[in-house]
Amino acid sequence: MAVNWHVKLRREVAKNINQTLAKLFTKKQNSSPLPKEKIKKILIIRMNYRIGNIIFQTPLINAISEIFPNAKIDFILGAPYITPLIEGMPNINKVYSFDRKLLTKPLKALKLIKEINQNSYDLTITSNLGSSSDKIATLLVKAPYKVGFYEKNQYLPVTHSTEVINNFNGLHEALKPLELVKVFGENPNTFERELNLKVEKTTKTNVIGIFRDARGEKKFENSFWQNLIDELKILDNDLEFIDILDPNNKTPLNSSIKTMSEKNLRDLARNISSLKAFICADTGPMHLASATKTPTIALFKATSPTLYGTLGKHDLSLVTKDLDIKSLAREINTHLKTI
Repeated sequence: MAVNWHVKLRREVAKNINQTLAKLFTKKQNSSPLPKEKIKKILIIRMNYRIGNIIFQTPLINAISEIFPNAKIDFILGAPYITPLIEGMPNINKVYSFDRKLLTKPLKALKLIKEINQNSYDLTITSNLGSSSDKIATLLVKAPYKVGFYEKNQYLPVTHSTEVINNFNGLHEALKPLELVKVFGENPNTFERELNLKVEKTTKTNVIGIFRDARGEKKFENSFWQNLIDELKILDNDLEFIDILDPNNKTPLNSSIKTMSEKNLRDLARNISSLKAFICADTGPMHLASATKTPTIALFKATSPTLYGTLGKHDLSLVTKDLDIKSLAREINTHLKTI
């Protein structure tokens, strides 16, 4: 997928800053065991603005709540609209959001950091080594113990770390944060390796949800979706669909299909959890659906399912470039019969 020039420039600047900071402030890995019994308040840091990247933290969140069952776990993220999604998890105490607008309002930003520091955290966990925002937050939030990743030429102000080797050898993006449990003497393979927002159970229906929106080259045209539904109906005329609309684009696919629109992401997750299945491209709602344990069928044409695909045991990731619309419909129909 093509990357905009300003994104390339930002990444190059961040890379150079990281290398400079890493040389100036070399952090030796602390080999002493982290005293679990002293950890009562935890802050997980992921200052991101995308739904998928935040949902990718759920395996780590759920593992940390198992390792520290009596600790209060707070979370700081980027976009305020994602807050309800994590805030509704029963093992999360409080969620803070760092709106992009705060970047132009330093006094308000410092006020938020001051408020966070009043919680007197025993431990911070920073799950992404490449984020400059996460690095700054890790530096500013006070805690005697700070956990994160270590990699040569990367700066992260932590007290305890686990080393990144060969960029995790192609490990799924949602499972990379889970590697941090090694710091606590735990094996990441012993924890749930699926996305899980711990959404309340709802009554299941036989309706299949579709979500047509996606970023850039990941998106499929409306004609694709209409043809796909037509082919699926040929294979099984009893199939019923609902068109889940992006809140910023409420134009339905056609008048014959029911629609749903919901801005609150936790409510959207609850609604999706009632569906028989969910079909979409590689996009945030794909991970949201999978994290509700709804069988999710993800259609890929610009990114790698290995790194970004669905993780649920009833999910299916399909690379569409090798399939015509009829073949794609057959693959989906076959999978639906296994649910």
